[in-house]
Amino acid sequence: MKLRHIDIAAGLFAVLFVTPSLHAANSSPRPETGAAERIGQTTGQYVDDAALTTKVKVALLSDNLLSAFEVKVNTQHGIVTLSGEVDKPETIQRAIKLTSAIPGVKAINTHLMVKVASITVGRDVMKL
Repeated sequence: MKLRHIDIAAGLFAVLFVTPSLHAANSSPRPETGAAERIGQTTGQYVDDAALTTKVKVALLSDNLLSAFEVKVNTQHGIVTLSGEVDKPETIQRAIKLTSAIPGVKAINTHLMVKVASITVGRDVMKL
């Protein structure tokens, strides 16, 4: 019996795609190891932390004072880290207050710094 090209293609399709699918359906499901597990978080924690980060960013960007600054937000295991530069210490306190009001925030690490105004002095000096 002579095999046609279509028969060979169908056989290869079955071996390459159908057989692994059947094996996967019969085996017990196991979660894949992703970035969250590599840094010591479960997938659920990673999703919760991402949602918490988003809530904090929305709160900070919705605030008239804080929206003027680029405050970076990172969350791991419910601990929020704020970093960036602001204009005065009161702005840091405001960021902490807004962040702490969000449900799910366990602690806040602040790496916010008050930016000192820079003064540029020209090269030309006036002669009196």
